Amino acid sequence: MDPRLVQLSRILKTRLDTEAAAQAAVSARPAQLADQLFLEAAASDDVTSADAAIAYLALRLNYFAALIDTAAASAIRARFAERIAAW
Repeated sequence: MDPRLVQLSRILKTRLDTEAAAQAAVSARPAQLADQLFLEAAASDDVTSADAAIAYLALRLNYFAALIDTAAASAIRARFAERIAAW
């Protein structure tokens, strides 16, 4: 199975067996994905600043790029920025 699907299934707590299912889940719940990616970044020893957290998000979005449409990516970035501002 595609490791991106495995990771998104874990992150979104939903079984995602296809790219289409993953795309639909991300589009329906971008804030949930953003919140979970923020928690990943906050737990990472390599993320020591807001700039590092944003770089972490960029890497994760790049990894999942084929599964995240432009609108969802924008929503994820916006929610992630809200979380960083409150960090």
